[in-house]
Amino acid sequence: MEKSNPGKNNLYNFENDPYNYVINTFCNRWKFCIIRGIYFDGATRFNRFTKQLPISEKVLTMTLKELETDGLIERTVYPEVPVRVEYTLTDAGRSLMPLLDMMYDWGWKRMKELGLEIDPLGEMWHGYREKDEAFMKNPFKK
Repeated sequence: MEKSNPGKNNLYNFENDPYNYVINTFCNRWKFCIIRGIYFDGATRFNRFTKQLPISEKVLTMTLKELETDGLIERTVYPEVPVRVEYTLTDAGRSLMPLLDMMYDWGWKRMKELGLEIDPLGEMWHGYREKDEAFMKNPFKK
């Protein structure tokens, strides 16, 4: 890992701080869920997210574009009628999985300690609950 030369610039620049980069890349409530969902499915289509997450199409579109711009996902358009679009993780996106798993595990354990209710879809994605395809297709239907 290359370290910067402290004599080159003695002023702290928050914009160039790795913490700031991570915050700017991930400070969106949906990015972690979208990355994990794509990882879980291998390749995911737009409508799968609109069925699994309480997210508007506008916010989903914006978030997917940001993840693509950040090099974390790839968008593949298949020339079919109707057009089919799938999202997959890049190597950089897949490299996040250990970090996301550690964060989820910490949150899951802490919520259990506090007696808080935990989302069943997330538990399925992370192996804390048996996979239920019917639920996963439409987790909001009662």
